[in-house]
Parts: sequence; C-alpha cells; structure tokens
Amino acid sequence: MRKLLVAAALLAGFVAGPASAQEYPNKRITLVVAFAPGGFADTFARVVGQKLGERWPQQPVIVENRAGAGGNTAAKAVSTAAPDGYTILVTTTALAINQTLYKKLDYTPDSLTAIAMPASSPESIATHPDKLKGGLTEFLAWAKGKEVTFATAGVGSGSHLAAEYFFKVLAKTPAAHVPFRGGALAVQATLGNQVDLVSSSFGVMPHVAEGKLNGLAVASATRVAAMPNVPTFAEAGFPGFEAASWVGFFVPARTPAAIVATLNGAINGVVREPATEKQLLEVGYQLAIRDAAESGRYLNSEIEKWGIMVKAIGATVD
Repeated sequence: MRKLLVAAALLAGFVAGPASAQEYPNKRITLVVAFAPGGFADTFARVVGQKLGERWPQQPVIVENRAGAGGNTAAKAVSTAAPDGYTILVTTTALAINQTLYKKLDYTPDSLTAIAMPASSPESIATHPDKLKGGLTEFLAWAKGKEVTFATAGVGSGSHLAAEYFFKVLAKTPAAHVPFRGGALAVQATLGNQVDLVSSSFGVMPHVAEGKLNGLAVASATRVAAMPNVPTFAEAGFPGFEAASWVGFFVPARTPAAIVATLNGAINGVVREPATEKQLLEVGYQLAIRDAAESGRYLNSEIEKWGIMVKAIGATVD
C-alpha cells in the first residue's frame, strides 16, 4: 500500500507540472528591466510588454525598472525569484560583461535561463560636425599628439569597454573616458561639443541621421539601416572589430521548459509582427530570431568575447 501511495504521489506531481505549464500564463507577468526608464533595454521591454499584453489580454504585463550595480541588482533579484515564468529579467550586454568585469557577483549565468535574445544595436562612435568633417582615418590623424575625450553611458558599459578597447588596443591612441549617468547624457555632451566624441549604440543613430552628429564608424559586420552612410570599423581599416549592445530576456533557472518555450515563441512572435518590426528597425535595433537554446549559446559566446576585451584593457569593478 505504501508503495502504491508513493507512486500515486509521484504521478500526481508529474501531471501537475505539465498542467500548470499548459495553463501559463494565468496571472500577472513582470518584466524586470535592469536599467532606468527610457534607455536601450527599457524601450524594447515596453514595446514587447505592450504586445504581450495584447496577446494575453486577461493577464497584465507590467514593466518594473530595478536599476543598480550595472544591471546586477535586477539579475540577482530574478535569479532568486520563483521559477514559474512570471518574473522575467530584461537586460543587456552588461550581463555578459559583468561576469569578467566584477570581481565578485551574487549570482551566476547558470542561475538564469535565456528565453530570447531578439535585439541588438552595434556600438558606434561619433563626433560633433564642427569638430571634424572627415571619417575615422581623419579623426585618428587629428588625434595624434592629443588625448581625446570620449563620452559613454558609464564605467563598465559596453560602449565604454568597446571604445576603450578600440583606442587602447587597436588604434593605440590615448583617449580619456568621460562617463555619464546614461547614454542620453553622453550624447547631449557631444551635441554640445563638450567632448571629442561619444561611444554609444542606438542612442546616436537619430542624431547622425539628422546630421547633428558625424558618425565615424559602426562596430558591425555590415552597415546599419538607421545610418547607412557610416562605414563599419572594418571598412575604416580595423577588420574583425565588432561589438553590440543587445537586449535579452531571462527567467530563473529551473523554470519549466514548456513555459520557456511559450515565452520564446511569444516574444519572437512580437518581433515578427510587421508593424512592430518596422518600429524597432527605424529606431536602430537589429533583430534576430533565436530559440531558447540558441539564446543560451549566444550568451556564452558573448561572455567569452567581452571577457577578452575586459582583460585586454585591465578593467575591473570591486
């Protein structure tokens, strides 16, 4: 009799698991954005959150900004949340960078499961038009004998590390980092001609398109649609230099695979909607459809790539 009761209990647990996954979602979903409102991740999260809410009208989808510690505050919070698919981390390349940049973290990548990595925007550098009319070659010639200044969204950001790596390792040109509390402020400082250039991802694109900034180079394999006249670093004489900020969605480890698959399909479905795709492309996102397994592998490759850059420039955060 005891064996029969144990078997019945195991069977009940087995049935309950898939049933709850099939019923997903049946309550509020929270997208925990690792950065402040109005930024790269937040903008994407709000578009996706709105569309998910339309797909699941009975269940509200809210966005909660939990900025702090370069994205680590939100990552830690989600990694310890219930693995039920109702608390979702929306973060950026910082998740990959921080694995090498920080000496100690309260979570590991294994404590999170990748859902989707649908969007990215390549890092680029730009100057004020009054500073320089030419391209990257002309800028590096102008910079000889000077210590140029470059603005970014802050110490340890992808924009900071990519620019630092470019100037220190590839171009061998002295450059002083001027960190700001957010990419918008870094762009504004460059628009005001207070620094020599800005390193940013999609934040510079509308200003370059309008001629308010002079785009020097973009760190992608091909030119981007939002600023087609800006050459790649490879075209400017630095082949192989590619770096992008991306937006990724993650849930706590041990979240049922069926729920992960449901979320992956829903988020990718949103990105595939023609109107949404057009909206995202116009503001500078590059889009990619990956399943959850591919997203996990992409994260691992990004941890390795950014780790090489972090170590090369000797960056670290206690």
